[in-house]
Amino acid sequence: MRRRMLIAAAMLSAATVLPTAAAQAANVPLYQASFETGLEGWGPSGFNSRPIVVSTTNLVATDGSQSMSVRQTGDGFSWNTKREGNSSNTSDPFYQAWNAMSTLPENEVFVEFDVIYRGDDIPDTATFMNVLVYLNNDNGFRQIPADVALLTGADIAANIDKTFNITIPISQFGGFGDKIPSNANFYQLGWSMNGNWGSGDATVYFDNVRLSVIPEPGVAGLGAVILAAAAAHLRRR
Repeated sequence: MRRRMLIAAAMLSAATVLPTAAAQAANVPLYQASFETGLEGWGPSGFNSRPIVVSTTNLVATDGSQSMSVRQTGDGFSWNTKREGNSSNTSDPFYQAWNAMSTLPENEVFVEFDVIYRGDDIPDTATFMNVLVYLNNDNGFRQIPADVALLTGADIAANIDKTFNITIPISQFGGFGDKIPSNANFYQLGWSMNGNWGSGDATVYFDNVRLSVIPEPGVAGLGAVILAAAAAHLRRR
């Protein structure tokens, strides 16, 4: 009876430990913006080709209660939003994250964020909506599509709300050599809105922006280590 109780206790311990270990095994953010206290340094790119308004809103969110709202007037491609860190403020967490990631291989470093589309905020005449992402630093400007036609005409016609979780390894941008530059004069991250919806306004929301790295192997293996210790304990008993 006592042994059955010990086994049940070990199973309960494993059940509570393993989800935590699994969560820790996800990419570890060195920088995160959830827009709970404002735009947190994010804003217009300064070279957008369409009129835009960038603000925070509590209308939708994926992390916390706020997100960043980007409203573009007139369809087509426009680099609307960016965040910059530069060497004049090395205590900026965005700058510090990029500088820390410069010591790691590009395939271990990621840009992650959520794109939220609300059917009510996109004209019914739209045929698609998508996003391009760019990095800019001392080694030059690089861009890639986050996806192709994230929101299709069928989604828009059905007035569907959709959220996309974007994860992009820095290695996909290419051209930076083996690593992003260390102690750069500046680091920029930004993205576009693009679509075909006519002359009216369309609004897209962004949230939970992260610069993240692959965790240390020891963290991912924590659950296995604890389970092995529990098994050894049972054998001794």
